[in-house]
Amino acid sequence: MAFRVEYNGEDIQLATLEAALDCARNAIANDLDRFDGWAVEHDEDVDDWFVQAVRNGRRVGPLAVISALNHRAQPGPAVVEEWERRVSFVGQTPAEAFAMAADWLERRPDIETLGDVGWHHTASGHQLRIYYRAVER
Repeated sequence: MAFRVEYNGEDIQLATLEAALDCARNAIANDLDRFDGWAVEHDEDVDDWFVQAVRNGRRVGPLAVISALNHRAQPGPAVVEEWERRVSFVGQTPAEAFAMAADWLERRPDIETLGDVGWHHTASGHQLRIYYRAVER
């Protein structure tokens, strides 16, 4: 089974969960100047892992999402995902998550279409997920 790491609007596919977790931690560490450790949470309902840095006992900085690829509970044809990318925003309040998404979208003129928008409350706050398609340049 392969895994996809999504972080700051970019994604990368890796062969193992361990490699995906290492990739997420490295990407976050490159963006933060100081932190004490990691928070890794698995949401069994969507089968995603959420990785975030921790400083002074609180989660800080951007969130990385790791999704399992090719995961099927029953044999059958694969589902083809029409939306190419997903980005997640986590805020302490719903308004903060939506404000981060609005700021990010404003800086992305290459976004062609927004797809499904998902909402999930996690231990680290309110998570807004946006599926989108960008214009190839």
